[in-house]
Amino acid sequence: MKKICFVTAARSEYGLLKWLMEDVEKSDNLQLQLIVTGGHLLPEQGHTIDQIIADGFQISATVDSELDSGSAGSIAVSMGNLAKEIVPALEELAPDYLIVLGDRYELLPICSSAFMMRIPIIHISGGDVTIGALDDGIRNAVTMLAEYHFPGTQDSADNIIRMRGCARNIWAVGEPGLDALLREPLMTRDEIVENLHLDSNKLWVILTYHAETTENLTYNLDSVRACVDALNHFPEIQVVATYSNADYGGQQINQYLETAAIQNPEQFKIIPSLGSIRYLSLMKYAKFLIGNSSSGIIEAPVLHCTVINIGNRQKGRHMCSNIIQCSTAYEDIYRSIEMALHSEVDCSDLNYWGDGHTSEKIMKILEEEIIGKQ
Repeated sequence: MKKICFVTAARSEYGLLKWLMEDVEKSDNLQLQLIVTGGHLLPEQGHTIDQIIADGFQISATVDSELDSGSAGSIAVSMGNLAKEIVPALEELAPDYLIVLGDRYELLPICSSAFMMRIPIIHISGGDVTIGALDDGIRNAVTMLAEYHFPGTQDSADNIIRMRGCARNIWAVGEPGLDALLREPLMTRDEIVENLHLDSNKLWVILTYHAETTENLTYNLDSVRACVDALNHFPEIQVVATYSNADYGGQQINQYLETAAIQNPEQFKIIPSLGSIRYLSLMKYAKFLIGNSSSGIIEAPVLHCTVINIGNRQKGRHMCSNIIQCSTAYEDIYRSIEMALHSEVDCSDLNYWGDGHTSEKIMKILEEEIIGKQ
């Protein structure tokens, strides 16, 4: 049996890796290993390691990087800690392959360590472009370190081919976040009302706002403040806000959202982590999603959810027809909310990101093309 080691550092990519992890665990030819690190271990990020355990996965190792996202420098120190601490875990587990997803900064120390230890890296969701975030450089660095590539779209695959200079070991398979829509029942509207204590007579809005990591703290706080101020002018809506990622500026954004929820509890609720199924279920019934999360770009179109995408964090990605793009200015956000409240989703290109069978495709290639030919 080949040992396949997944590393997850944030709630976002765990929700995307979950289904592939389940398939690897069920395989007769593969052994699942799981390293948990980063924001999963932090109470202020929802201590989401508890969700991983609740989902039934056996954790092979936890690696504490002493993550501190209070400043850019403290994040860099945490990355150094992670590089130091993950090596003993990799040495003990001795995986045959390492699987990582996306573009979180934790991937740099993880993948550089694996690269030096001659552990082949399998990278999922490479080749995307997000000009408004440092993630762009991280994602491309991981692409150059990885040996096998599972981008979400052919456009992303073509980007990887240009970067690497050849098409070897690159398969466009769709984005794995869409698998949840086929593999686990979503909650009903009544179940959401009961679970989240929402007002069934109001229009629901999801607010997921992350720091634009290429901008300073003042810019990010002004942006989220403008967003909340605009939402406050629409009493017919109820907003469910989720925590920002563990990026520099994320703590301050979360503190501001907590204050907004205290000041206007009838309209604002803040929940550190909804988990994949609650999040997607709420998205299905929400009037719109607002913020700058990749979930608005990738998962929301399939659920026919209108999205107000604010700022430049996702700039460079394909924008489906459900998305209203706006600046971080209050006036622009206000106009976009009015538009979202009175518009219907155009369904012309909502399957751009995949068909919900990504994990199946990766498993077939993994067993037949990668491992089967060795």
